[in-house]
Amino acid sequence: MAAGKGTRLHPFTDNNPKPLIRVGGISLIERNILKLKENNVSEVIINVHHFGEKIINFLGDGSNYGLKISYSLEKELLGTGGGICNSIHHFQDPFIALSSDTWTDFNLKGLSLEKGKLAHMVLVPNPEHNLAGDVALVNGLIDLQSGNNKYTFSGISILSPELFNESKVFKAELWDDFLKPAAAKGLVSGELYEGAFENLNTIEDVERLDASLGEE
Repeated sequence: MAAGKGTRLHPFTDNNPKPLIRVGGISLIERNILKLKENNVSEVIINVHHFGEKIINFLGDGSNYGLKISYSLEKELLGTGGGICNSIHHFQDPFIALSSDTWTDFNLKGLSLEKGKLAHMVLVPNPEHNLAGDVALVNGLIDLQSGNNKYTFSGISILSPELFNESKVFKAELWDDFLKPAAAKGLVSGELYEGAFENLNTIEDVERLDASLGEE
């Protein structure tokens, strides 16, 4: 998912899409594509809006990375849920959904969707800007009732196309409009990942991670 404006990453995003910001000498989106390739993903769909042509020109059809890249164009921002609805025709089987502005060493090969479930979410320990967390994880299921053991959604998930059955394209958020209603029915599983993970929201976040990677 690469359509957002990245308003908190000014001035870079005044003339560029957020996913092209570089950390450790490589753009965020390129790093994630290489990670997908390493985890045996052969086809990637990228939704674009803000300076989307720069992402398309930079990545091309994916042949340079050994996989196929297609693009889902958004004339207006549709949100994380609407963006998937706009491209759902590409998918017949469960697929990985990944935010392009994250950096992690999470092993995507371990992602699977249990039979009878519509989604599986990867959660992380709560960062300073979200200490209250998003959702609870109880016995491997996303629990909307419990106020304890709440964690933050990483933006990494595996989703069944059935989660979006009969949904028309509209402005929507993945959590509020799709995952939350499914979780209320016990149809969303989850796991906690406590390894390396960064959601880069500010220039300071980018500079800190870039410096850290430069020290390795």
